[in-house]
Amino acid sequence: MNKPNIFNYATSELSQDAIICYILEWAKLENKAFDENLHTLAINFLNSLFEKFKDIDIPKEYQKIEIIKQYENIDILCIINDEYSIIIEYKTNTKNHSDQLKRYFDKVSKNFSKTKILPIYFKTGDQSNYKNVKENGYKIYLRKDFLNILTSIKYSNDIIENYTDYLQNIEDGINSYKTKPINTWSWNAWKGFYMELQEKLKDGNWDYVSNRQGGFLGFWWNWDLKETYHVYLQIETNWQNDKYVGKIKIKLYSDNNEKVKKDIVHKWKHHILHDENHIKIIKPRVVRTGKSVSIGILDNEFRKTDKDGIIDIDKTIEFIHKIEEIKLNKYTYV
Repeated sequence: MNKPNIFNYATSELSQDAIICYILEWAKLENKAFDENLHTLAINFLNSLFEKFKDIDIPKEYQKIEIIKQYENIDILCIINDEYSIIIEYKTNTKNHSDQLKRYFDKVSKNFSKTKILPIYFKTGDQSNYKNVKENGYKIYLRKDFLNILTSIKYSNDIIENYTDYLQNIEDGINSYKTKPINTWSWNAWKGFYMELQEKLKDGNWDYVSNRQGGFLGFWWNWDLKETYHVYLQIETNWQNDKYVGKIKIKLYSDNNEKVKKDIVHKWKHHILHDENHIKIIKPRVVRTGKSVSIGILDNEFRKTDKDGIIDIDKTIEFIHKIEEIKLNKYTYV
């Protein structure tokens, strides 16, 4: 049974921006007299932001700290010693969009041109990749980075302790796929599994996909180009019969703005059938034409487990590679 936690309700990014500002406030020298431990915690937090930038030295002392919320739509702008401008773009489960990161950097570069700029992409949720973030020069500060700081020293503060517990519960949920039977996995456990797949396969992206059937958490990888369309693999996780179920599908994707042609779909459906070596690939019951079309569904449970139903990652990866080989072989036949 978990103790009530305000952050189970204060889940908006604006609410959680406030906790970051609150911790930064404790780094001010004058607040050391109120609580030395919280002051030390806040200093550790600031140091950890600076440590993301290998070419910038950590200040010996934080003599002046100015915290500005929603400056030019930037979540948090923290000016240190009139010498450094820390841009903090905070995200929970949303992602950066349009050119907001560049706009924020350009705005601060113009208005605080005499300072060194430290752009931080602060992420307490999870996302598939940070390519665009890195391309814009931002350093990535993750939930585990923050938890390392929040748990680094002892202190007594209900607000920060509540927030630490809130983040730790998310982290524990993400990692729970390693210790819980696969038929009890939560949404977050599937995310954690997808992140390990990315790492082990050195391929793939994942995200929530909205559709008329209620949407799913998807992982897609192993793309091959065939004339004007791609053949790839996708895992779809959705809620079925009181649990989250994941299925591997073989998909076609049109490389242009047109739908995948019906004759190509039918040809693939004919060739993709497979039933040997304990691997059974069946045709989908319904084929909806579009830019992306399912042409085969793995009928097996692809996650391999130990005797207690706990995921065996190595055996699972080995099995996934067999599906990749089948897909590649069928691909060459068309």
